[in-house]
Amino acid sequence: MTDRPSPLRRHLAAAVDRVLDPTIALSFDRTGYRRHAVGFDPADLDVDLSGRVALVTGANSGIGKATARALAGMGAQVWMLCRSAERGEAARRELSAETGGDLRLLVADVGDPTSVAAAVQALPVPFVHLLLHNAGALVDARQLAADGLESTLATHLVGPFRLTRALRPRLSDPAAPARVVWVSSGGMYTRRLSVDALSRLNRPGPFDGVTAYAEVKRAQVVLSAQVAARWGLHSQAMHPGWASTPGVQKGLPVFYKVTRQLLRSPEEGADTVVWLCASPRLQGEPSAFWFDRRRVSPYLVPGTRHAPAEEERLWAAVERWADRGAEGGP
Repeated sequence: MTDRPSPLRRHLAAAVDRVLDPTIALSFDRTGYRRHAVGFDPADLDVDLSGRVALVTGANSGIGKATARALAGMGAQVWMLCRSAERGEAARRELSAETGGDLRLLVADVGDPTSVAAAVQALPVPFVHLLLHNAGALVDARQLAADGLESTLATHLVGPFRLTRALRPRLSDPAAPARVVWVSSGGMYTRRLSVDALSRLNRPGPFDGVTAYAEVKRAQVVLSAQVAARWGLHSQAMHPGWASTPGVQKGLPVFYKVTRQLLRSPEEGADTVVWLCASPRLQGEPSAFWFDRRRVSPYLVPGTRHAPAEEERLWAAVERWADRGAEGGP
């Protein structure tokens, strides 16, 4: 196990963080991660997850794959929920050889309600202890998912809600309370929660994929807290900073070209996901938004706070979308 840094080193790193973190770029990039990691306690991840079942969506690449690798290495039985059977099986074989762990493939499209229902029915385990909502994509033109919803909304928000709701009876092992983790994005800081804006994604008209992504990622953070409050689940949201993943390369090619030398590795991006899943100190923590193992404010940009009533509207809208697809939009 790696030794914990000395108090002096951690104090100096914290002082540097206070100066550089407000720049955003020097916080979200790999140098920010490495500074923040000085304060990490290695004991937090010196954990045996034997007997735990983890379900990781979008597990064949990027942060999902790094998360699956780490959890399998800790002894969890990891179900990799992937849209492509070919890519999913290739990743499963690779991670199995690397870790010697118990990795299994479940083919499903999170944005397709029929596919989600079939996957839940096919999952042959009585309990799920770790549910990681990671699957997603950033598209540059409006696309419709199988239920008629815009694909960004369906894949990042409504699909994960459906999956969590369907698994609720299995997120109840009294011997090991379940944890739900939502992988959001720092891009959500630029948007205020707006159910009207989310609804407009389902209708014809101008479409900006980056804005849609940020709108939905903001809603993810709010929905995570709602899931905790309404369903009594241990539900946390986080953002990984700027990580080099296939999604970033494809969805933000200019950004990737300019920043690729500064991007975090998928493993660095996944670190807080794994920590939220495994660290014993997180048990019983109230729902929050996390970055580099720290509880952070979800509001960095002025004017992005929303009225409490908007949270009620979000829950009602997501329930309707989950039940009736695009026809349920407010």
